Amino acid sequence: MRFPRSSDLLFGQLDSAAAEVTLPWGTDHESVAVTVKDGGLPLSELAQASRRLARSAVAAGLKEGDWCVVRLDQPLDIVVAVAGLTAVGVVPVLLSAKLDVASAAAALAPVTVPLHLLIAQRRTAEIPRLALAGGMSLVWEDVVSEPHADAGDQVPPHGIERPADAPYLVTHTSGTTGVPKLAVHTRNSFYQQSVVQARMLRTVRLRGYLAAAISPVHVRTLSGLLSALRLRLSVLLLASEEPDAVAEQLERWRPHYLETHPNTFVRWEELADTGVLSSVRLFLGTFDAMHPPTMERLLAGSRRRMPLFAEVYAQSELGPVAFRMKWRRGGRRESVASELAGHRVGRALPGYSRIRIVDEAGNPLGAQQSGRIQVRSKGFFAGYLNFPEKFEENRADGDWWDSGDWGAKSRFGNLRLLDRQVERLDGAASGIALEDVLLGRLPEAAEIVVLEAHGALVPVVATRTGIAVSSGRWAEAVDGLPELASPRHTSWSALPRTATGKVRRELLRQQLGF
Repeated sequence: MRFPRSSDLLFGQLDSAAAEVTLPWGTDHESVAVTVKDGGLPLSELAQASRRLARSAVAAGLKEGDWCVVRLDQPLDIVVAVAGLTAVGVVPVLLSAKLDVASAAAALAPVTVPLHLLIAQRRTAEIPRLALAGGMSLVWEDVVSEPHADAGDQVPPHGIERPADAPYLVTHTSGTTGVPKLAVHTRNSFYQQSVVQARMLRTVRLRGYLAAAISPVHVRTLSGLLSALRLRLSVLLLASEEPDAVAEQLERWRPHYLETHPNTFVRWEELADTGVLSSVRLFLGTFDAMHPPTMERLLAGSRRRMPLFAEVYAQSELGPVAFRMKWRRGGRRESVASELAGHRVGRALPGYSRIRIVDEAGNPLGAQQSGRIQVRSKGFFAGYLNFPEKFEENRADGDWWDSGDWGAKSRFGNLRLLDRQVERLDGAASGIALEDVLLGRLPEAAEIVVLEAHGALVPVVATRTGIAVSSGRWAEAVDGLPELASPRHTSWSALPRTATGKVRRELLRQQLGF
């Protein structure tokens, strides 16, 4: 396994790719750190902005080995901050702009190392709740306003060299089941996650823009950007997930690749008939399970001869674990019994990840037996900054990591995801699979969440129009399925979600009084 040097990481690759990439990056938002002209940005200007930020960080007093919380809003600013800070050996601790200040403060509270804070001007009211003893509080607009050329000699051409196992950056988990955990990624684990993603992209031979509207503070996004830089591909970096705004950008830039959060793809299904998806050769969904009806509708919107939808089963702690490719609908459909057996997520990535299923006692299980999903990965992270004890709790037999998910493998190694371990149902083999089937039968439903309460399976339904599903339609949809209680209707906006769009099921239970 090759270990990275600074020239292989974000700062170094921004600089080297800028000399070779001729197409500008596209974007739908402005940036404090770099000037965007008519929605375009030469990569060289992004590289220069990162170098200026590195110099400013040194001049402000940040030094190699420091930890710095980054609380910014715009994706471009976050890219500049991460590249510039890591160039001088500072470890950015990234917090999503969608994370409320109470959750952000709760995530930082257990941290014992000194933390600096780099925060957007409009968020300075959060400083008393986020700033920790022993650290500086720096306002982003002030830091980027001075170039500090005199600090240039402290920023090597490709950034400071550090050991492969040194912390590189910290991203947070989704926080679906509680306080977000702060996952520490080393230079090597981050690099390995990027390498395997670049390998996957290389097989598709993309030439056009890579469009992404995904959380800019998660390791998936940043390692994916590094993959694009390594392959010398141009990126369309989107801040908005609103269908109308996204349609305008897709129409202009005609990307060959499109990625967003699974639940955002649901909202984008309405774009399939407009022609703006016609240029897309590869859709990619991760962060959560992709419902098959959504994949089929989006694939139908492409006018490519053989468009693909890659569903990637991944975790912040591991990087990509398994994946499967889906083509346009065709061939024999699965039986209902097969569909209810679990959500298919494909096979492990050769040379990168391994998957096993174990029982509650940690004993490996055979094919078709359901249990805890454990994974070994080259991109394995280094621990949790705020909950170090949870790192050891989830490790088994050395570097096997308990994913927190429940599933089963076929004798050919294909993985079916059943549910989160803490969300398993007594009344159905797989809540996720049951939701897949219901969504396939009810195209008018945008989201269906099956909860278990008082011994019954209770479906919570949000329709696209806000109009409740009729009793007759519901009776047809549940035919042949496990017994379900009458649906509880809600709106899409009322469903509590994480920064990456996952439904926070436990919070939803509380809202419904379960």
